[in-house]
Amino acid sequence: MDNNLIKISSLPLVENPSQFHAARLILLVDVLFVGDTPRKMREHIKNNHGGFIYDKKTYIPITLTGTPESLIANAGTPIVFKFDHGFESDYHFNGNLEAAIFHKKLYDISHLSGQSSIQFVKEEEFIVERYLSEVREYFEPEKEAKLLAPVAKMPAIGQKAMKGLTLVKK
Repeated sequence: MDNNLIKISSLPLVENPSQFHAARLILLVDVLFVGDTPRKMREHIKNNHGGFIYDKKTYIPITLTGTPESLIANAGTPIVFKFDHGFESDYHFNGNLEAAIFHKKLYDISHLSGQSSIQFVKEEEFIVERYLSEVREYFEPEKEAKLLAPVAKMPAIGQKAMKGLTLVKK
């Protein structure tokens, strides 16, 4: 194995927002669902673009590097992947930091900052296990109910005229 290749499975995971913001360089790892393409196109993507087939569907591992600020600033901006024969697919990070941490998509690669290029070992089994076969749905945490918050006073019915209407005679 080449010494310049990095194993994603051995990198330190970002486990909370403070670790994310403290890092100088972040790696976002995910998979791009290319689609239920015909067999010929699946093989072409697999052989020429680093893709793999899982459950009869074609995926490509995504590795994006940048500072925490740049990742957040580009949230929601699609990255378009163009393949041959006009076939394309897009990926975007939606900016939900808590969900990305929950799904173990963020790694602190600050120790690699300053390197001109970073290449990763193709760890198909690791990618499939972490991002496809064992994926769990992320649920937004419910907001805490404020037990001591004052209740807004509801206006009493019939004491004030609604806008545009007049009071009914008593």
